[in-house]
Amino acid sequence: MERTDKRLKGIQVKMKNVIIFLVFILYATFIFFVHSSFFLLSILCVNILAMVIFKVKPIHVIENIIKMMPFILLTVLVNWILANYEYAFLVAIKLILVCHITFVYAKTTTVRQIANTIKNLCMPLKLLKVNLEDIELLVCISLSMIPILKREYSQLKEACQAKGITWNVSNMKYVLTKLMVSLMKRVNEIEESILEKGYGEI
Repeated sequence: MERTDKRLKGIQVKMKNVIIFLVFILYATFIFFVHSSFFLLSILCVNILAMVIFKVKPIHVIENIIKMMPFILLTVLVNWILANYEYAFLVAIKLILVCHITFVYAKTTTVRQIANTIKNLCMPLKLLKVNLEDIELLVCISLSMIPILKREYSQLKEACQAKGITWNVSNMKYVLTKLMVSLMKRVNEIEESILEKGYGEI
């Protein structure tokens, strides 16, 4: 009886994670199709409400948006050139709202939970004899590599600045080579860790 309750609880947690993930994807996609100022304001209120419910600090959200600002400004510039400033401004607002809710979702879940959720969504592939454990593992590694890539990039940039090397097109080959070598070392470390935990070869 106790084992049945645990299994039922586990299924409920999985279903909850899947539903939250799908709602997040649909919500983030919906933002890009909104053109009304009223609806955009409503989305901002929903984002703030989600931030309050999940106890995400506003300062962290602002810091994340500032980090994404170069990408947002580049997108705005492209849309300004191809369309007009009003459309570019609308795109900027949408991107900020999507970054906002994405950060809130990322702060309220773990890499392992996201990987497990994607594995559960891929359950139909089991009929095609696809190994879902491999999918979960690959998603987990991919998501784990993002902070590693950011950290390696920052460390390399600091090392270049300490050596007086400027970041420009002429020495980009040297910088990218160093970055790739460093990343390959990290990938090998992750692979060894996975093999030691008995996941098998990847």
